[in-house]
Amino acid sequence: MFLEERQEQIMERLKERQSVRITDLVKDFGVTRETIRKDLYELEKKGLIRKVHGGAVLNKAKLTNAEPPYYKRSLLNPEEKEKIAKRAAEFVENGDTLYLDIGTTTLMLAKELKAKENLTIVTNSLLIAMEFGNEPNHKVILSGGDLRTGELSLSGPAALLSLQDYFVDKAFIGVAGVAEESGFTDFHVQEAELRKFMLRRAKETYVLADHSKMYITAFCKSADFQDVDVVITDSGTLPDMVKMLQNQGVEVVIAD
Repeated sequence: MFLEERQEQIMERLKERQSVRITDLVKDFGVTRETIRKDLYELEKKGLIRKVHGGAVLNKAKLTNAEPPYYKRSLLNPEEKEKIAKRAAEFVENGDTLYLDIGTTTLMLAKELKAKENLTIVTNSLLIAMEFGNEPNHKVILSGGDLRTGELSLSGPAALLSLQDYFVDKAFIGVAGVAEESGFTDFHVQEAELRKFMLRRAKETYVLADHSKMYITAFCKSADFQDVDVVITDSGTLPDMVKMLQNQGVEVVIAD
């Protein structure tokens, strides 16, 4: 394989996955670590990527302001999201009171939680509420608020007002981006406000974020690092991101 073709394929992988590992590229292309390092060096010189410990990420110097539609997001990294959801469910005990945020990974978590007993689920997601619609062992409290079409989420002043008297054991939120310079970010301002509110009402706080969310800054802040106890992610998240989160006092759980 010619150098240009290999670098083009590396870029294709980065566009799809947001990050790559040197060890994976060495195995897949059948070349030495030094060859891959040179490829990454050349791509970084062109401003296309940023080298990090153990691999590389797309150059995310600018903000990410466009949110893909829900149905498209639901098709991205389904295996990783399922692993994250299964691992997150292990932190839930029978009888817990939970806040489940909107999102494709939190919806998978909801499916996993149906096997638990006597949960109280507070949510602003119609899709999550519907998952428990035929589950008599669980109680669901659905927020009011403005309905966002496509997402089937509720937010805004009415949502905040409807949840102001509730406190939960554990809050599980999704995010659009995780970056050292910006914390946890998302696209929708009113939904971000609801996340902030419920994180303050939870004894334990969890972020569910697959590797594609790393090194991305979306439009508005959802949480600072000190607001989150645990980030549950997949093995595609690069070591330097894991270390950064740990240095910020956040526990990182890798769902394998």
